[in-house]
Amino acid sequence: MHASKTFMFIHVLLATLIMSTQTRKAVAASHALTAEEFMKVRCHPDGSPAYTEWTGSVTTSGVGAERARTLFKIVGFNVARCYRDAAGRWMVSSRELTYYLDPVSGEVLYTWKNPWTNESVPVVHIANDLVQQPIPAEMMIPVESLGATSIIRIDVPLSYPNPLAGDARFYEYSPESYYKAHESFSYVVATEDLQRINSIGTVDNVQVSWTRLSPWMPWMKMKGATGAVVFNALVRKVRNFSDLPELIRNEVSEHLPLYQDAPRCIVAGRTNVSSWTYFKDNFASYQAGLRFPRPAPLSLAEQECHSH
Repeated sequence: MHASKTFMFIHVLLATLIMSTQTRKAVAASHALTAEEFMKVRCHPDGSPAYTEWTGSVTTSGVGAERARTLFKIVGFNVARCYRDAAGRWMVSSRELTYYLDPVSGEVLYTWKNPWTNESVPVVHIANDLVQQPIPAEMMIPVESLGATSIIRIDVPLSYPNPLAGDARFYEYSPESYYKAHESFSYVVATEDLQRINSIGTVDNVQVSWTRLSPWMPWMKMKGATGAVVFNALVRKVRNFSDLPELIRNEVSEHLPLYQDAPRCIVAGRTNVSSWTYFKDNFASYQAGLRFPRPAPLSLAEQECHSH
């Protein structure tokens, strides 16, 4: 998830989920997970890669007085491993892909005609290698449980300097001085699994509702128009690469073998990749109208863990 996806990495704010009810007779019970317990929800503590896949849509309220519209369907996945560093801090180390699809046919889009500018532009699918998210060992993660279902909500407000700002090449693509966005993740798990979490290796049955409000994607070339996009997706944790959607399996096998596995260590010396930094790093390919994501061979991972 965008980009991440996702699964994102800056200033994580964990908040209690407030469940409103009109017909329930009982009040949701509040408790908390330790960081180590949450790792069993997010990853596989045995060191094997944890795959999560998602399907959803990208909508926008549009420009000016127009009504909201659906711009794309999306399909994507994240592959992660969780590690504990020498200071006791947990780290989720992952890669993720998301493809933009035609909202009617569901076909992968490689060019898109901007309905506001009437300009056809290359579609830059989300290809984030690397996304690492620190989780302090002392963090307690709130949970709300009511009956058989428990929900873990994680809200992620994002605000940092736009990596494209101040460069005249990108003025028509992303002129904002700051990248400001908000992501919300609601993990839905069985209460029974949380009650026995200390006696199980991992929680396999995990579903997530994910929402992200962000500026226009830079490849859309919105030329500074007022507006934003909203990503909405349903996410589920799966055990194996073979459980991912066929589109993802084919794309990874043919063009992006790097993404079949998560990093095998906490990767030092590299910053996280976002749709904005990826666009900047691959702007020449975008201008040339090349296909995205750009190829990602396994050889790119050879030096990730050289110091470990």
